[in-house]
Amino acid sequence: MKITSKTALLILQPTPFCNINCAYCYLPGRSDKAVMPAEKMGELFRKVVTFPTIKDDVAVIWHAGEPLVMGAPYYATVFEGMRADCPEGLTISHCFQTNGTLITREWCDLFLAWNVDVGVSIDGPKEFHDAVRVTRRGGGTHTKAMQGITCLRDAGVPFHVISVLTRRSLADPRAMFEFYRDNDIRRIAFNIEEKEGVNQEHCFGDDVTSEEVIAFMREFFELMKREQFPIEVREFEQALAWIRFSDELAQSNEQVDPFGIITIDVHGNVYTFSPELAGYSFGDYPSFAVGNVFTDSFDDMANSATLRRMSDEIGRGVELCRQECEYFSVCGGGAPSNKIFENGSFATTETVFCRLTKKAVTKFVLDVIETAAGTSAERVRGEPAVAEHGP
Repeated sequence: MKITSKTALLILQPTPFCNINCAYCYLPGRSDKAVMPAEKMGELFRKVVTFPTIKDDVAVIWHAGEPLVMGAPYYATVFEGMRADCPEGLTISHCFQTNGTLITREWCDLFLAWNVDVGVSIDGPKEFHDAVRVTRRGGGTHTKAMQGITCLRDAGVPFHVISVLTRRSLADPRAMFEFYRDNDIRRIAFNIEEKEGVNQEHCFGDDVTSEEVIAFMREFFELMKREQFPIEVREFEQALAWIRFSDELAQSNEQVDPFGIITIDVHGNVYTFSPELAGYSFGDYPSFAVGNVFTDSFDDMANSATLRRMSDEIGRGVELCRQECEYFSVCGGGAPSNKIFENGSFATTETVFCRLTKKAVTKFVLDVIETAAGTSAERVRGEPAVAEHGP
């Protein structure tokens, strides 16, 4: 199978273990304490950078578990090895997505030394967050997560926040806004809770309407303007880019391109398309892995029966979206993981994720533009604008 994609994201799982137990987590092995030793991670990296899809620059995201449980010295060793083994002309950047509860000054020193992009998962006010993001004994984690944010801020480490919108927070945009304002958090992303993997009981379900999501976004946006507290919201930024550059971005969905995103789990199993497919079987797919980085060549993976079948089904789903959906230019065919976990097949179209996250947000931003002709991108972010990179 000929592969022409460029790998935009390389997601590495040094351990599937997570020290907390969020109610909506989709990860299947978050109690598994397996680890990939630093020397094996080095072997993995030396193999991956020979893939023909690795070009120019790639973002390495440490995720699919709580990455900080490995300890800062682990990453210092791994990062040094990656720098030594990085081919000339290839730029590697590192990103951590963390629950924030384990952040210390030692971690901050590592983040600063390696210019790590840090994302902290926190779901707004304590009462919202602690209802779903809990310890393994059921206690709240908000206080520890906020201590982690304070540590980052005191050390001068830039960070962004990802918040999952649940039924409770969706109904209270003011409480969400006031949390960010009161804690001077200015870069955020909203993830609407999804039905994926082991999380089959998502809070929203099919009864939540696009209008409810639009109402949340509208009120949140109006609060930014009224309070003159600018927040860079990933969803607003992405929708603006899709609207302004739809022709150029229509085919830029890495989730539907083979090896556009590569996820490698703690055992070296290789996945592509949606990262959320890692570790799962579904229906007559015994595994979504296309091979193993330690035992298979890139050509073996590119020609595997699993990749060929997935590519065919995902491609058919993309074509259905192209034919049926007026929003195709803003997402390029959707997220394969949502299609199979929600609809039972990759070769399908609309999902709850698509309806609430892509379509609703785009409708909102279009409404803002249409009702305030001439509004700049900076105004959609709130006044005054803050020139920062998105998460």
